Amino acid sequence: MDLLFAAAGGVLLSAAQPPLVTVFLAYFCLVPLLVALRNKSYRGAFLLAYLYAFVSNLLSLYWIALPTFAGMVGAVVILSLYNGLFGLVFSFIERRSFPLALASAPILWTAMEFIRGFGRIGFPWMDLGYTQGPYVVIIQMADIIGHRGISFWLVVINVLILTLVISRRRKWLAGLALLVIAALPIGYGLWRLNQPPAQETVTVALMQGNIPAKMKWEGSFRRKNIQYYAAMIDTLADNGWQVEDEDEIARNDSASLLQRDRGPTKQSHQTDIDLIALPETATGHYHKKKSWVIYELTAASKRAGAPILSGTLDYDLDNRQNYYNAAFVVSEKGATESYHKMILVPMSEQIPWDEKFSFLRKLDLGGSHFSPGKTAMVFDIEGMKFSTPICYEIAFARSARRFAKNGARFLITITNDGWFGVTPGPYQHANFCRFRAVENRFGIGRAAQTGISLIIDEKGRIIQSLPLNAKGAIVGDIPLKNRDTFFTKAGDWVAYGSLFASPILIILAGFLKKI
Repeated sequence: MDLLFAAAGGVLLSAAQPPLVTVFLAYFCLVPLLVALRNKSYRGAFLLAYLYAFVSNLLSLYWIALPTFAGMVGAVVILSLYNGLFGLVFSFIERRSFPLALASAPILWTAMEFIRGFGRIGFPWMDLGYTQGPYVVIIQMADIIGHRGISFWLVVINVLILTLVISRRRKWLAGLALLVIAALPIGYGLWRLNQPPAQETVTVALMQGNIPAKMKWEGSFRRKNIQYYAAMIDTLADNGWQVEDEDEIARNDSASLLQRDRGPTKQSHQTDIDLIALPETATGHYHKKKSWVIYELTAASKRAGAPILSGTLDYDLDNRQNYYNAAFVVSEKGATESYHKMILVPMSEQIPWDEKFSFLRKLDLGGSHFSPGKTAMVFDIEGMKFSTPICYEIAFARSARRFAKNGARFLITITNDGWFGVTPGPYQHANFCRFRAVENRFGIGRAAQTGISLIIDEKGRIIQSLPLNAKGAIVGDIPLKNRDTFFTKAGDWVAYGSLFASPILIILAGFLKKI
């Protein structure tokens, strides 16, 4: 029965993740696990919590198998260990005091999430707070407590529901606490949503070429990537950003697509757009090695009358061993310095610590050996101050906060989710933007190779979006940040506090008599 309870809880957690509409299951998903963990041995508690996580991770992250089956297996197996650790520590306290264990659960869980998302192998993708993205009212409190503060709140809700169910007396007290804890973020959220919108905006065009992942890197098409996007940019002045049929690219070869889209548009056609954004690695090349990449983008920028942000590949001129997943801005004046992605996908973009241990660079796991960037760059283009977290970086609150503290007034995140097909992966990835927008109160534009491209305002609301596997562009206004939020100033204080409090709770529990 305990195994069934733990597995059922994992199913509930997975069902609470985007793109499903059963977000509310996050309020109950920990209850079966907490019930199953009662009166268990340390080994049994670890295995039950591991099973809980294994089921939820497998059901939510199976799409990783599309580009790398080994990567999916590794992710599910390794990530579940963190939850197993939670079960182990919870059991240590529970065997001495069940009420203390329940009171400790929000702290222990939030600390576990922090550790799981820390360092080179950090992976915060499955943090409980992320389930609440569609509930815009709830996530408004992220500007104070961050997304892990929302995780903390959700665990409190789960604990209070369990307490209400199992209590034999004073149920009214648990019920009252549940009502108050649930009402506070709703009240704050409604107040925040009724605040006036940001007064300053910039107009952006987010290009979604819908180039299939395999076609993008084919030798016959690599040079055509930028020409393809330049052709799309040339249609902006004619309002040519309507979404095209989802299967259009699949039915055409690259040459005919390029010829049809490019047409005769070589003349200047100025737009009212302040910035044009292309997806991750849109150049398809190391732009420093291919001068024609800069030429094509400069020409397109001049015709459109707007600077172009593009994902690219880059390398260190002084040390050719350092290669980067990067982004840069091109205008009719030329190219800017590149931003180098700072948080790399472990085992896919980098073998962790391979810069310190050279033998790791010889490992071939089907990924790349990029080096992490060192500077949270803020582009300043004619007074527009923005940063561009690349792909995976948007899952990390510390990444967007770092840009905000450095002066970015909005974000353009670029990505290529084409490897994951029509699965929950792209929806989960896009969902992170809501939290980064609210935490720092700035607008975010997302330019995705195959979708989902979107514009999100400073309150986490999706203003415009393009669906998966559609070619087109979004043209709209992104709100600018006016001042730093409490979260921007203080950081992930709920998670740090939980991490500090966890060993204190363990020590205190150690003084209690073991049951």
